[in-house]
Amino acid sequence: MAEQSPRNLFENFKIEVDPERIDESVRALTSQVRKLVDQGRYTKVRIKYRGKVLMKDIPLGVFLATEAVTFWYAGLLRALVVNLGARTVIEVELVHDADERVREGIDLYMDGEVEAAEACYREALRMKPEDTAALYNLGVLLRVTGRRKEAIEVLEKAAEAEDHPDAPRAREVLEKLRKGPRSL
Repeated sequence: MAEQSPRNLFENFKIEVDPERIDESVRALTSQVRKLVDQGRYTKVRIKYRGKVLMKDIPLGVFLATEAVTFWYAGLLRALVVNLGARTVIEVELVHDADERVREGIDLYMDGEVEAAEACYREALRMKPEDTAALYNLGVLLRVTGRRKEAIEVLEKAAEAEDHPDAPRAREVLEKLRKGPRSL
C-alpha cells in the first residue's frame, strides 16, 4: 500500500494488486476501508485506475458486505490484471457526506444562491470541521459578501492544509485580503 499524508489517508489510498494474490488484495482493501469508515461519515467508495473511475460509486454498506466484496472485486481486479498482464495499483476514494455538501454549495454559489451556498459550506464543516474545500469556499463567499474579518479567519484555516489544492488558493486570497481592498 502506498504511503499517504495523514490528511489524505482518510479519503484516498492506493492498493497494489498482485495477479498471484488477488484474494489477499481484496481482503486488504476491505480491511483498510473498514478502518477508515470509523473515522468519519463516508457513504460511498469510488475505485479508480490512473485517475479514471472504473465504475459508479458503490454504497459503503454494499462494499463492506464481505461476500459481495469478494465476488465483485475479486472479479473486477482479476479482469483488470488480466487486461494489463502485470501488477497494478488501483486508487480507492472514500466519499464523505461533507464532500457532497461542498459540491452542492459550489453549484448554488455559481447560481447566485449565496445564502444557500453558505448553509451548505457550514453544514459540511459541521460534518468535517477541517474540510479544506469547505473552508476555502466559505472564505471566498465571506470575502465577496463583505465579511472580511470572518473571511480571514476561515481562509487561515484552509491555508494550513499541506496537500490540498485549495490551500495555495486560500493563501493567495489571504494575501490579497491583508493588503487591503485595493488588491482585491
